[in-house]
Amino acid sequence: MFLAIGEMLMSSTMDEDEEYTTPIPRPMHTSHHTEHVWVHEVLHGHERRCYNTFRMHLSMFLKLRDILVERELIRDSRYVTTSEQLAMFLYVMGHGVATGAMCEHFQHLSETISYYINHVIKKIALLRFTYIVLRSGTDPVHPRIRHDDQFYPYFKDAIGAIDGTYIPAHVLKDRQAHYRNRKNVISQNVMGVCGFDLIFHYVCVGFEGAATDMTILRRAIDVGGFTVPQGKYYLVDSGYGNAGQFLAPYRGERYHIS
Repeated sequence: MFLAIGEMLMSSTMDEDEEYTTPIPRPMHTSHHTEHVWVHEVLHGHERRCYNTFRMHLSMFLKLRDILVERELIRDSRYVTTSEQLAMFLYVMGHGVATGAMCEHFQHLSETISYYINHVIKKIALLRFTYIVLRSGTDPVHPRIRHDDQFYPYFKDAIGAIDGTYIPAHVLKDRQAHYRNRKNVISQNVMGVCGFDLIFHYVCVGFEGAATDMTILRRAIDVGGFTVPQGKYYLVDSGYGNAGQFLAPYRGERYHIS
């Protein structure tokens, strides 16, 4: 609608003027409220500002930045600090902001914005080899199981749980049918594998929203490197079904309702 209004106004203006002159080039990102000023205000202001802006508490923001710097995955550039690079990435991921709005907000060219967002996301992806690790068969029984008579010894060999979640996605129109899930939402179906301490053991991403949970699990086992230690198993919901290393609830059990 806004584009249509703009086109009508432009057409009207051009009809009134016999000669249409090209605007004189001039600097665009000239605000004194630069990215450096804004990020500094957020990181040194009220503690809720960092979470509301970057969807991450300040302590976690600083820890993630320091990890990336210590591993030499990111470094200060001439015009953009490591904090600002991470801020760009988290802001666009947390709020789904369009590139034009990012340029205005951070006072940088779209090429600069795109470069640092893509750079940071690639470097963060490398951390998965350190922080997302499959369990071994020698790990002891988790304390939450071991010290609860309701669960031990019945679940002594359970090492976590598997579930799928829909992540909203923006895809080309001719591919949307494959990404439309059973709730009629365009999304990806992401499988997460967690331990009882809520630490991820494995994540499978990239599947269309129409893909079933069992399809994704089979794919993860066949070509994705996902394995379960001998004698151990994961808890799953009815979308996966029972198998040797996966335990689902009894059929008809309303386990999501307390």
